[in-house]
Amino acid sequence: MKYSLEDFKKRNEQLGEEIKALENKNFKFSLFRLVVFLLLVAFVVLTIAVKSMMVIFLVLACLSLVGFILLCVVHYKSNSELKFKRILRDINEEYIARVEGDFSKLKDTGDEFIIPNHDYCIDLDVFGEESLFSLLNVSESAFGRKRFSEELLNGHINSRTNSEISTIQDAVHEFSNDVDFLQEYQAIARNGRLKSMPMALLGLKDKKDFYSSKMRIVTRVLVCLWIIPVAALLLAPKLFSTALLGVLILNLIASFVMAPKYGEFFKAVEGISRQCSALYSLFEKLESKEFKSDLIKSLLYGKDSKTKYSTGLKELSKVCNKCAYRAQPLLALVLNSVCLYDSICADKLNTWVKKYGQSLPTIIENLSTIETMMSASVVEVVFEQSSRPEFVEVSNENDNAYFLGEDILHPLLNRKTAVSNSIEIDHKIAIITGSNMSGKTTLIRTVGVMCILSYLGSYVPAKKVSLGRMRIVSSMRIVDSIKEEMSTFRAELVRISNIVNAGRENKPMLFLIDEIFRGTNSADRTDGAMEVLRSLSRPMVIGFMTTHDYALCDQAKEELDNICYYHFSEKYDDDGISFDYKLKTGMTKISNAKKLMKLVGIII
Repeated sequence: MKYSLEDFKKRNEQLGEEIKALENKNFKFSLFRLVVFLLLVAFVVLTIAVKSMMVIFLVLACLSLVGFILLCVVHYKSNSELKFKRILRDINEEYIARVEGDFSKLKDTGDEFIIPNHDYCIDLDVFGEESLFSLLNVSESAFGRKRFSEELLNGHINSRTNSEISTIQDAVHEFSNDVDFLQEYQAIARNGRLKSMPMALLGLKDKKDFYSSKMRIVTRVLVCLWIIPVAALLLAPKLFSTALLGVLILNLIASFVMAPKYGEFFKAVEGISRQCSALYSLFEKLESKEFKSDLIKSLLYGKDSKTKYSTGLKELSKVCNKCAYRAQPLLALVLNSVCLYDSICADKLNTWVKKYGQSLPTIIENLSTIETMMSASVVEVVFEQSSRPEFVEVSNENDNAYFLGEDILHPLLNRKTAVSNSIEIDHKIAIITGSNMSGKTTLIRTVGVMCILSYLGSYVPAKKVSLGRMRIVSSMRIVDSIKEEMSTFRAELVRISNIVNAGRENKPMLFLIDEIFRGTNSADRTDGAMEVLRSLSRPMVIGFMTTHDYALCDQAKEELDNICYYHFSEKYDDDGISFDYKLKTGMTKISNAKKLMKLVGIII
């Protein structure tokens, strides 16, 4: 079901009411617990003080204790539900922020994934405070976030076929039709704190034999020794204390001796019982939904297509929960002295690794794939108009040099003021002219973003997008580097050189160049830009170049036959300059620099 902004706000109100009801409920539980605890204390005191009614007060004390324990359990569950609802409301508010374009509430920027010298990472706002990642990412696991970042960066050069991307689009579309499911999944993951999942867990698959059969035999023999103090209690009570102390000491010594054998492997699961429980809950959640997509189904089951991944994860969760008790030193000492608890846990962990360990990397990989598709589905959820990109079927690889966009809209712009545009480029290079701030740079960024989302398997904010499979390269945001002793102009030369070299690979490519060679004089700029255009005038290359260099436009028009021209324009009135941000065919040589300088007071 397609959610509107009003639907999200209604859901927020509903969650708010549920949270308020749970808060009232928990307050009452707290009062009941206090009352029952005070009764328990009172009955214990009366049991000791009033000998004549000791039995009655003892029974009442026991009943109060049972009641207190039950209230604690129920209160814990209610508190957990309250916490989950609060997380769910936070997630729903993030969706509202996405619809409204409010990035202040989207805190996950993915800055750690920025690659400065990437083909387009910086230029197309892939990561950062107002970026594609912050807008779309709903993956909560460390693995999912990393996979989504890789898809944003490398989708344009992966080897997927058009058919495989179409299969991903089917899955993405199915996720987008169930916003409640997406939010609940995300809430489970966030509650499980999966962003801090340690990679050491993956190393378990190679640790099959850290617990030997000899250690298992020793453990079982020592556990069986408890027969001795039991027998002593029945047959020779005077020897009971000695026998009991002897078994405890033997267990502690054995635990101390065996600990180095498996201690390092406990580190792989140390402190992650909550995360393992979340992993199990996530796959259980996924398996409970009847997906139509064969791709999603294939990610939930083992090689035999029958074994659920949640089965193994449930067992791992239980093992990790048992291992978690070791975190309490005093409790661990008691448990090891009684039953070699560490050894028992190691045995269970080793058994799990042998049975399920090899599937763990696949489980994590599949989870990251699912979360990436969920993130890709956000476009269709939050944009009023979105469409499924179509990929051209070609017999000649050069025919991939194609892009058609109808009413394409940059997803990071303000939804209320953003203007859509349409453009088609087929084996050509588009030179775009126009005044400052008229929309040139935004247009070419929009084309790049449309391609990134399309290769990801996402829908796009557009009426229609049809394209070929092309590498995307750009030169837009150029900054100098004191550390590398590189001027702005030299930095741009490096970027342009990368684009030209990529074009020489004779593979389909889309380039985006904004204000080429702005850091040099006009004559050199024109000559240099023409050399770039000549180098990139290839059948398998399409591209966009914005410029104010009208000499370049004239020379390119005379010399090259694969150039097309577009422009943006503006209007002037008593209030100043106004833009319509609509792309028009042809060339314009109008400049608004002086008018802008006058508006800000530079020219009087």
